[in-house]
Amino acid sequence: MSAVPKGSVRAAHGRQTMAALLRHEKFAVRNRNGQATIVAVLRALIERADYESMTSRPGWQALIEATGTSRTTVARVLRLLAAWGIIGRVASGRQAKYAAAGPDGERINEAAVYVLCTPSPLALVNKVGTPPALGGSHLKERKLTHTRAQGKNSQHDVAPPRLIPAGAASGAPTAQVPWRPELLWPAHRTPKRRDQRVAAASEIRYRSFPLRCMTPKDVASSCRDFFLAGWTVADILHALDWQPDGTLWPHSGAPDTKEAWRMRGWLKHRLNAWRTEGGEPLRSRGQQEATRASARRREQETERQRTLERQAERAARLDAGDSPAKVTAIAQIRAIFDATNRKRVARHYPEARLVHPGTGV
Repeated sequence: MSAVPKGSVRAAHGRQTMAALLRHEKFAVRNRNGQATIVAVLRALIERADYESMTSRPGWQALIEATGTSRTTVARVLRLLAAWGIIGRVASGRQAKYAAAGPDGERINEAAVYVLCTPSPLALVNKVGTPPALGGSHLKERKLTHTRAQGKNSQHDVAPPRLIPAGAASGAPTAQVPWRPELLWPAHRTPKRRDQRVAAASEIRYRSFPLRCMTPKDVASSCRDFFLAGWTVADILHALDWQPDGTLWPHSGAPDTKEAWRMRGWLKHRLNAWRTEGGEPLRSRGQQEATRASARRREQETERQRTLERQAERAARLDAGDSPAKVTAIAQIRAIFDATNRKRVARHYPEARLVHPGTGV
C-alpha cells in the first residue's frame, strides 16, 4: 500500500484503472498513436494482474511484445502512468547478476512489480480544503471531492464516484451537498468489510429509487446481517421485488415519502420476509443458484464416471468372449436400474428439484 501514489487508492478491478486513464485530462491531449500505446501498456498490466492484491508483474519482454514498441517507449509510458497516479511501483526489477541466489543457488532475473490504482474519491479540491462554489456548471469540469481535511484513506476497494442526490442521515434532516460522490460496487460480489458494505449499500440506493432518501450508511445498517450472511447487491434487490415463495411484492407497497425513517421500516419489512423464525437470513437467490449448480456438476461428474465404468466393463466382457448382444442387454438392464434409483431419490428428497422463487428455474 505504501507504493500507491499520493491522491490515489488501490483499484478494486482493472476496469477502474482503465476508466481512470481514459478520463485523465493529460491523456486526452495526447495524439491518437500516443493514446493507443499508453492503453496497450496498461492493458498488458491489467491482463497479468493478480486480483487479490491488484499487483502486476509482466516483465519487459511481455510488455514489449504486447505493445509492439521498444523498451524505451514502454519505460516512458510506465513513468507517465506512475506520474498520473494510475499505477505505483511496488518493486523495481533486477538483473540476475544482482539478484539473490535461490534455494538451488541459481540467480534469475526479477521482474518489476506494479500496483493498479485509481484516483481517490476523497482527494481534496485544493490544499486548504475550500468547497466549490454552489451553482453554475462548474461541476462538469471540477473533480468531485470531499471538503473535509485530508486524513487516512481506508477505502481501497471502492470504485470511482458517481453523483446522485444525497438524502437524510439516519432519519435526521441534512443539507444537500451537490459535490458529495456516491460509491460503486459490483452487483454480484459480497462485501466483506464495513467500507465495502457502505459501497454496496450505495449501489442499492442508486438502483432502487425509493431508497434515495436514505444515506448509504443507513441502508448498510439495515442490510448488515444479510451482507454478513453472504448476500450481494443483486440478492437484496431481488428480495425487495420477490417474496421467498416466488410471488412478487406489490410495487405499490413502497410509501410515497421522503422521510428516511419510513423507508427504513419498509426496507426492513421486506427483508424480514427472508428470515427464519429465529431471525436468521435465509439463503439468497445467488446462494441457492450456486448450490443447485454445484449439485448439477456433481451429478454430471457421477454420470461421466458411470459412463466410463460401463464402457470399461463392456470392453472387458467383449475381450472375455461374451457376445455383443449379451453385453448390450446387460447394459440396458443396468441403465433401467439407474433410472429407477434416480426416481426414488427424487421422490424421497423433493428439495433436490425445487423451483427457484421468481425465476421459474
